[in-house]
Formats: sequence, C-alpha cells, structure tokens
Amino acid sequence: MNEKAWTRVGWVGGLLVVFGYYLNANMYVCSWLAWIIGNSMMGGYCLRVKAYPTAVMSFILVLMNIYGFISWLDK
Repeated sequence: MNEKAWTRVGWVGGLLVVFGYYLNANMYVCSWLAWIIGNSMMGGYCLRVKAYPTAVMSFILVLMNIYGFISWLDK
C-alpha cells in the first residue's frame, strides 16, 4: 500500500473509534465491532508510521474490545 492509502487507513480507523463511542453511548452492541475494526486499523497505521507505543495501545484495546463484545453478548 502507498502512503496515501495508509493515511486513509489511519483516518478511517480514527473515525470508527469515535463512532464506536457514539454507538456505545447509545447502548448499541455494534459499538464493539466499530471499536475492534477501528483500533485494528489504527494499530496497523501506527506500526506503519513507527508510532510503536500507540500501536501497542491500539492492539491492547482490540483485546479489550473483544472482551467487552463477548461480555455484552452474555447479558
């Protein structure tokens, strides 16, 4: 992928994370999916631009998102 495409990945990932907050505030279970996808995209983008601490945080958040999604499905 070229740099322009990676920049789009970063922006879309960031927008999905913010949209996930909106969905979660309105108690939509799909908020977790928006976060999983958004944080995964952000993690990939951060690896690309060598922002390693933010990449690690993003991938840890993906694991937490998966846990939250499973927890909400159990209720």
